[in-house]
Amino acid sequence: MKVQTTLLAAAGLKVAFAYPSLQSQSQPQAPSAGPDFSNWSPPGPGDSRSPCPALNILANYNILPHNGKGITVDQLIAAITSAYSVQPGFASVLANGGLLASPTPLQRKLDLADLAKHNVIEHDGSLSRQDAATGDQLKFSEDAWGMVMREYDGMKQTSIEAASRGKWNRVQDSLTKRGAAGVTYKAKQFILSYGETALYLSALGGPGTGVANVEWVKMFFEQEKLPIDEGWAPPKTNISLPIMSEMLLKLYNANP
Repeated sequence: MKVQTTLLAAAGLKVAFAYPSLQSQSQPQAPSAGPDFSNWSPPGPGDSRSPCPALNILANYNILPHNGKGITVDQLIAAITSAYSVQPGFASVLANGGLLASPTPLQRKLDLADLAKHNVIEHDGSLSRQDAATGDQLKFSEDAWGMVMREYDGMKQTSIEAASRGKWNRVQDSLTKRGAAGVTYKAKQFILSYGETALYLSALGGPGTGVANVEWVKMFFEQEKLPIDEGWAPPKTNISLPIMSEMLLKLYNANP
């Protein structure tokens, strides 16, 4: 089982490095100043938002352009690094992966809504969005998110086990509604699905721990806002690819 798990993780992580020509065009650097979390406002008419609450939050705080449009890869790297303490090289991988959804990737810019393109970053079994074939994969879905949150019922802190079950609830829901033939869940979707769970746990609770305040998690997904007033701050330890790999294996082993 552990050998199979390691092979699955390795296959998924390979997806993140599938486009070295894109990655080499960015020279990631840590931002010189911390982010300003004092200026939050929800999106207005005409603003672009993505299926990813973490990026939408950055636009809501004006850490990324608030209109969510014309965002450069360098802006993405700087924002992800400063706000969530993602290691710059790993942030470059994430940002360049998102660029693949852009209709004009050679310009190295994207609108947040471009990330709704199916099976680039957006995928079946998302934690908080409906599948593209059955609903709106761009906007927050209470029904989808409820399948995750029911695993935290009565809990004040998240756990690896509950987070893994919540993530798997969403995959199972997709398979039940559309059958295996109608759902894409291969190595790439494996890493994206477990990876997004590992990312929110690491950003809100500390890299590698799997323990975060449940109310903070709810605010993150449901309001697309960070719990600044409640005491949250960017992790002191950088979220790196090795840490994410370890978290992914923990999540998988908790609910294989």
